[in-house]
Amino acid sequence: MFGGEIVNASRYFHKELALFLIDLCRLTYVQYKTNGQFQIPKGFQLIKQFKARSLHSREWFGFILESPDSVLIAFRGTQSDPDWVSDAQVFQRPYPYVPNSGLVHDGFLSIYDSCRDEIMKAYETIPSYKKLYITGHSLGGALATLHALDATVNTEFTQVVMYNYGSPRVGDTSFKRVFRSNVPISIRFVNFYDLVPKLPTPIIKSFLLKKTIYYNHVPTPMKFAIQNESVRENHSLDTYEEGVRTFP
Repeated sequence: MFGGEIVNASRYFHKELALFLIDLCRLTYVQYKTNGQFQIPKGFQLIKQFKARSLHSREWFGFILESPDSVLIAFRGTQSDPDWVSDAQVFQRPYPYVPNSGLVHDGFLSIYDSCRDEIMKAYETIPSYKKLYITGHSLGGALATLHALDATVNTEFTQVVMYNYGSPRVGDTSFKRVFRSNVPISIRFVNFYDLVPKLPTPIIKSFLLKKTIYYNHVPTPMKFAIQNESVRENHSLDTYEEGVRTFP
């Protein structure tokens, strides 16, 4: 589907793929705003649209597409008030889909839990020789991270590739270690001036629980620095597209 072999971040980087996946991320926002209506990219067919539960609200959160040699899944970023509340649920619980894989963000995992079985069932209709490409922006990048480890371990796809954009931190050091050992083809695109990848902070002291919570980013970052006029613009997909285009 995409020319060249995708194999440390620069070795995994394929500009055409990165820009295409940004376009898919844009479509997840279109899907949300138009109640499930969006234009399928040429050469693909729609396998599944899915909703997920953010607090008590069930919302459109992404879709699965298929081409003759590839499968693509895209997750949406924060849009609604329940999404913001989920983002703020920084307490952790064990990642349930791979044994001994550490602790992850409760709010992100709650959203992922609510759509995970539906996604895995959809994969049963797709030949396992195809490559799986996973993407998402912002909160969607966190969901893409949770899914990348799950899909690598618990599906039969020949290769799993994860590109995300402006993702927050997802889990602790153990989760990072298990992710690294299982998902080698992974890139996080990071704008230095974007606040979202700096969250949650690496160390959170919870006086309520009388414990300290630790967060680490998963590999592998590709960083650029574009400063616009607002926090929102620094985090936008347009800025991430501009940043990706700066790479050789």
